[in-house]
Amino acid sequence: MAIVANLSKIGTPTVSYARLYGSLEGYAVQTPAGLVFVDHDQHIYALTPDQAQALALLGAVAGVERANVLAALARAGEVRCG
Repeated sequence: MAIVANLSKIGTPTVSYARLYGSLEGYAVQTPAGLVFVDHDQHIYALTPDQAQALALLGAVAGVERANVLAALARAGEVRCG
């Protein structure tokens, strides 16, 4: 598993409810650094283009829930890749 650099500056990313590989539910976040998936345990994964094809976007996340997802990204020092 590779490690991606710190995501300290994520700008104004798009946050969507998502399902990865048909069963893992969480959030998809499009950042300037690329597409990441955040599961409900706040594990953060950088997605390769091949992995992104297995991602189903289910709708926009707003309000407090969106803020919580972005806070999890801001706390992340590393992002798992793979």
